[in-house]
Amino acid sequence: MRSHDKACARRLWKVDVYRLRRFEAKSCVAWEAPGAVTMWQYIKVLLWSPGHEEYIFHYKSFRQAYELSMKVLTSFTCVAACAHAQLQTQNNTFNSTFTLTAAQIEAANLSSATAHDVEIALRIERTNNAGYLTQDDPFYILAANLSFSDLPPSGSILKVEEHSNNSLYTIPPTLSLSRFLYVSETLNGSKVPASAYVLWPFTPRRNRKSNSTSPNVYETIGQAHGTSGQATACAPSGLRDLWDNFHGPFAAALAGFAVVATDYAGLGIPHIDSPYFVLPSQANDVFHAVAAAQKHWSTQLSKEFVLMGQSQGGGTTWAGAQRQAQRPVDGYLGTVAASPFTDVLVDIAGQNSGQVNARVAGIAQGFKGVRDNFTLSEWLTDAGVARTKLMLELQACGSVAGRLFSPTEGIQFLKPGWNKTESATWWNNITSNGKRPFAGPMLVLQGDKDGNAIEKVTTAAVKKTCEMFPQSKLQYSMYEGVTHAPIMFAAHNEWINWISDRFDGVELESGCKLETVRAGRGADNTIKDQNWFIEYDLY
Repeated sequence: MRSHDKACARRLWKVDVYRLRRFEAKSCVAWEAPGAVTMWQYIKVLLWSPGHEEYIFHYKSFRQAYELSMKVLTSFTCVAACAHAQLQTQNNTFNSTFTLTAAQIEAANLSSATAHDVEIALRIERTNNAGYLTQDDPFYILAANLSFSDLPPSGSILKVEEHSNNSLYTIPPTLSLSRFLYVSETLNGSKVPASAYVLWPFTPRRNRKSNSTSPNVYETIGQAHGTSGQATACAPSGLRDLWDNFHGPFAAALAGFAVVATDYAGLGIPHIDSPYFVLPSQANDVFHAVAAAQKHWSTQLSKEFVLMGQSQGGGTTWAGAQRQAQRPVDGYLGTVAASPFTDVLVDIAGQNSGQVNARVAGIAQGFKGVRDNFTLSEWLTDAGVARTKLMLELQACGSVAGRLFSPTEGIQFLKPGWNKTESATWWNNITSNGKRPFAGPMLVLQGDKDGNAIEKVTTAAVKKTCEMFPQSKLQYSMYEGVTHAPIMFAAHNEWINWISDRFDGVELESGCKLETVRAGRGADNTIKDQNWFIEYDLY
């Protein structure tokens, strides 16, 4: 390595390791088009040169040094730009500058600390919108000649954005995105518009049954997402990371599947109540999204499909399997239900008070569109009603709900006995899963440390369902030491392979199979929960 190049590498490396402050290398000669490996060799020479240990004292390993060198590389248009480019500080603020009004703070009886937290949480949520605030995105507005009262049949396409602006999203490289509006179906059978997306892989998965990859046909997964919120602004198709990111859609698309993912009616398209956690209603959304997408991309999407979901999505896909038993749809191959909600009232009773407050308030806000004469005050105190109204006014999602309904203020948001009311009993009966016929095969994934969909509740539902329907094809895998969302990471190989087998025509024997899965090197040494987020780098 030439001494002049060493000097350039040293100056390139001597960047603030936390903030990547501006760096100038105007006197450096241009690199002779080295690739990443060559550049890393240069960096290694620098790191291993005596007298330069101060450049790496922040790092625990050369691996971390390598990762920063990759960040440095990717910040240049080409490596030759060492002679011309400057590293810029990554913005660590938000696009949103939202602040609550004095009237909003007073109406919801917010302490100064809670008001501050709500503002920060909403700024985070709004900054994660892809380009527009979802509620301002013209994509979600129906054509002028359409009205809610005169929609075409369920499963019809209303609008298509064939090639969404991928640069606004944080989806993995080589994937692409389409969005569409379509007609779905409410719990009572009436038609309702909804929004959805298709996440396309670079190439289709190679099907072992045909031992070939068709250049045009992508195997279809109908995805049901976990709870993002209940407002228009909470639609995953309008969020940079599509909400479930690597928990589902990213992983599935990178494996070669086309992911058709509904937002659920009430999220995305405005002026619709979100029937949150009315799982049969969300199951309708999934089926009709798949049908609409298959009609529009009839030569690109397979006629066969598998349902997949986690958390609320897991409860939705289990409800979808029950729907399929009563209303069969051609092409259905099976269901993956991860961290599913089964006996919902019992599940909720096992959660912490903050989760219970936010979930019940979320259910209540949309319940008036499902059940006649229901009012928020049937389940919520005056404080709970006020904060639910603020949620809707702000078009806020889960992060804000966690602050507004936190138990730390000592405020009671739910009325004592709300879960004993006739409306709560009715809701539990129509939305719980298990102990009913379902169309298999179905793979149920559960972590034994799950604090949302409680393991003992899921296990009881699986065992009772197997007892009642012993010839059903149900596979239950319980993962030791795994919590709620991480089940999709722990079980990644299992659900990817299981879905692949369905498309490959692999038959499963009738009956139930229950299995406990343990970490190969011990669960104590694994990361327990997600400790990262996906950041957009172009603010």
